[in-house]
Amino acid sequence: MKRDLRLLGRRFIAAGSFIEVSRRHYLSAGGRSARREIIHHPGAVAVVPVIDGHVVLISQHRVAVEEDLLEIPAGKLDKPGEDPLATAVRECEEEVGLRPKRLTLLHTFYTTPGFTDECIWLYLAEELERVESRPQGIEEELAEVVRLPVAEALRRVRDGEIRDAKTLIGLLALEKEWTA
Repeated sequence: MKRDLRLLGRRFIAAGSFIEVSRRHYLSAGGRSARREIIHHPGAVAVVPVIDGHVVLISQHRVAVEEDLLEIPAGKLDKPGEDPLATAVRECEEEVGLRPKRLTLLHTFYTTPGFTDECIWLYLAEELERVESRPQGIEEELAEVVRLPVAEALRRVRDGEIRDAKTLIGLLALEKEWTA
């Protein structure tokens, strides 16, 4: 169901290396106006690599929250013309040194639709072969690859030790896939 909001105008605020911020003005059918700042994001992929009953994660420092987080491999759709499936293969290779021979789309989801249009394509990666990792940026260079039994990763989700949203969604989707 679409609410009756009419876009009155849009103003560019700022741009970064891959995001753009704009201010948008809306008018409701009842005559109320609203102003929202929106972050445009190119989208991303996230991958749940599973090998021999283990999930492969990456522990890396995230400067926005000043914490080390345990995450599934992920990355932006930042190469022109590259589809999400190819990005998923690339990110899995770069971050954890594994090339998936089989990828299954589990979900697509918006990360925080209150202020950004970022959409993540979530894949299950199986039939993995080892390749040389190619870290991109300082965070990935300093990161550690962590292999956990799926049951242990799910315990960490339930106990609140894993706090990254895409990883929570990815591991819970894996659990659902395995119990279906």
